[in-house]
Amino acid sequence: MSKKTWDKLQFLQTKIRLTPNVTARIAIALALKDTRIASINESKPEQTHVINRDVLFGEYEKAYEALIRQFCTEQEVQSDIQDVIRSLIDSGLHKLGHLKKLSDLKNIFPCVSV
Repeated sequence: MSKKTWDKLQFLQTKIRLTPNVTARIAIALALKDTRIASINESKPEQTHVINRDVLFGEYEKAYEALIRQFCTEQEVQSDIQDVIRSLIDSGLHKLGHLKKLSDLKNIFPCVSV
């Protein structure tokens, strides 16, 4: 992911106290939930920060893989999976920009208690 994305993840960590990998998972879920038309950024960032796949998805790797594959099929996305994941994180982070504390997640996911 780009330095800008990594900086956003770290900034959110200071505000909501969730590690970057967990925040990235939430961002992906939000992007998958709200995306009507895929917008995949295929340009490679100059400075990159890597979150290992095992850390990024944890025990839910297979579930995220299935969701992302379904998204790619429905949206007819042919891009590299890393570009897709990076774009989903960026899109979802945009939706998380207003968070000030962990309990603000209730407004995004009303069925989840925080």
